[in-house]
Amino acid sequence: MKLTALVVSAKHAEVTIRRLIELHLLHSYAKVHRAGHYVYLPLVSVPGDALLPPYRIDSFDFEELPQRRTIKNILGYTPSFDAIGDIAILPANSLDPSVEAEAILSTQKNIHGVFQSIAPVSGEFRTRILTHIKGECRTKVKYQEYGLIYELDVAQVYFTPRLATEHHRIASKVVSGVVVDMFAGIGPFSIPIAKKNPNTTVIAIDKNRNAVQYLKQNIKRNKTKNVCAVIADSMMLPLECNIANHLIMNLPHSAHQFLDEALRVIKNEGIIYYYDITTEENLYQASIQEMQTHAVESGCSIDVISQHVVRSYSPHHYNICIEARVHNLTFKDN
Repeated sequence: MKLTALVVSAKHAEVTIRRLIELHLLHSYAKVHRAGHYVYLPLVSVPGDALLPPYRIDSFDFEELPQRRTIKNILGYTPSFDAIGDIAILPANSLDPSVEAEAILSTQKNIHGVFQSIAPVSGEFRTRILTHIKGECRTKVKYQEYGLIYELDVAQVYFTPRLATEHHRIASKVVSGVVVDMFAGIGPFSIPIAKKNPNTTVIAIDKNRNAVQYLKQNIKRNKTKNVCAVIADSMMLPLECNIANHLIMNLPHSAHQFLDEALRVIKNEGIIYYYDITTEENLYQASIQEMQTHAVESGCSIDVISQHVVRSYSPHHYNICIEARVHNLTFKDN
């Protein structure tokens, strides 16, 4: 069957397929085709979403698959859910958790248990409050992203599969030097950076002891010896001034509270990757102003290198990233 195809490198196929499924754009009745180093993915329609690995659009004659039941066939709609390893997590506003869970388990053979997050991510460690709906009742999983494997407990640590492309993007930008990951969690930024760039030294920090325990396991599993896992509060980093070439601040909603400490440890000409949740009316300016205000108070300045939307967070709200180079930190050398 002749269809529009999204052509992507084989090494990016797993993440791309997951993202197309989330967007309901992967054709259900056509077989994915691999040719050499590339994979051809059958599309329902061309994605307008830019949050995908590099790709091109082509036309391809796919092998037709026998029609099978889909979640939409069963329910009449496709519910939103996160798939982390072999566990699916429905949101708090699920229309009918029991029926949706049954549909997911009967059509998604890689999913063995379904939970519902009964409240938004909250608390000091940004964890979910989960209730078991159907299938296996366990929250420990193994999750694969760009060839790396992570162990985690989805009830004890914060993790979202929706940042896979962003993890890979940052790992591709950081090539050397000291990297400080202020809110490292189980390591989805730290480990790809260290694995892709052996000339880096990554200091991965988190306050959640459970997260750091899994971080240490994931460092060992993925053989990234250039990552140092640290249990600490990023309000008071156990680091010298002027140490980091790159600093990752992935704590949307609250990152601004840690800017003074970030500016203390960043080197002159170092780069801060600052994440925030903003409205569509003011995507970047308020966050940039916040960074500039703290920079002035710290006796330095910033230049914004780039700014982009990472993902849609909720209606009219977006998860953004601002990359800024820090200047004039000579006062720290005194």
